Amino acid sequence: MKKRMLVGITALLVTTLLTGCSNIKFDKDGIRFGSSSKVEEKAAKKSSSKSSSSSTAKTIKKAAVKPSKIKDKKKSKTSSKPKKKKKVVKKVNSKKKKSTASWTSQKDQQLNNFVASWSQNLQQQYQKYDGQNSLKAINGLSYPDVFTQRSFTLNNRNIELRWSPKGKNIAQYNVVAIYNDNFKDKNWHLTYLFCLHNKKPVVLLEQGHNTNPIIVTVAKDSVLKNSFAKIVNGR
Repeated sequence: MKKRMLVGITALLVTTLLTGCSNIKFDKDGIRFGSSSKVEEKAAKKSSSKSSSSSTAKTIKKAAVKPSKIKDKKKSKTSSKPKKKKKVVKKVNSKKKKSTASWTSQKDQQLNNFVASWSQNLQQQYQKYDGQNSLKAINGLSYPDVFTQRSFTLNNRNIELRWSPKGKNIAQYNVVAIYNDNFKDKNWHLTYLFCLHNKKPVVLLEQGHNTNPIIVTVAKDSVLKNSFAKIVNGR
């Protein structure tokens, strides 16, 4: 009976102790008190916060690494490809540009040599205007003064003539050379005016009377015209 009483008393003491401790828990591992469970909860929270911070740090590192890797890949791709050099194509004209018609001392000498041989075959003798002394025709006209003193017509049309020893385009017909032959026994003369008209060679002939306007015609001698054209074009 005493043993039973002792067992009962101990049981009561245990129950009172257990009921007085609200933080005591019963589970499969046995009895846990409140103080130990709080420590474990704090440790669990710290471990969870550490794991979450480590995971966020990893994600930040990944996010920071990814774009740099992409940039490096783009750089490697662009650096690996050599830059294409632009081809510079120069346009080459198949046809050579013809030199513009101009008059030089060399061409003037060539014309002088030609007129000397040409007139000899015709049994004529021409005097050249030397650029200083006026060249006078038998009818009283004086070249090149007459270009500014009189008017001229060609094919019944008024034309403008000017003395231009270098072939500059200063008038409609630019006279680069003048040759005259006076036939005293016949009271007659031939005056050839070697001109550049629109940069093309033209030989005009004056053989009329002392009139105003002075009538000129295009020379008919093909040898004279072709030879002058060759000299002008440098052939």
